[in-house]
Amino acid sequence: MEFNRHNIALLQKIKRLAKDEQGYVIHFDSDTLEKDLRLLVKSGVSQELLMLVEEFLPTQEPPAKAEIHRVYRGRQILIDDAERAPRNQRIYRGQVVTA
Repeated sequence: MEFNRHNIALLQKIKRLAKDEQGYVIHFDSDTLEKDLRLLVKSGVSQELLMLVEEFLPTQEPPAKAEIHRVYRGRQILIDDAERAPRNQRIYRGQVVTA
C-alpha cells in the first residue's frame, strides 16, 4: 500500500476514532493493516469512521458496468425524419430512390 500525506492523515484520523470508539489499536507498520481495518469495519463502527476507512482502503467491489450509448452519425439519439422526407422518396441502402 502506498502512503502519501493524504493517506497518512486519514490513517491518523482512523486510528484516533478507532481507539475512542472500539478501543482498537491500529499500527501503521503492520503487515496486516488492510485486513485489520476491514475487520474493524465488520465489527460495527460509526458512520464517520466507516467513511474514512472507505476513503482509505481500495474498494473490493467489481467495477460498475459502463452504460453503452450507441452513436449513429455523431448523434446519440436517433431522430425519425420520416415527416421531412417526401412520401414518394425512400432511402434504400443509403441511396434516395423515387417510388
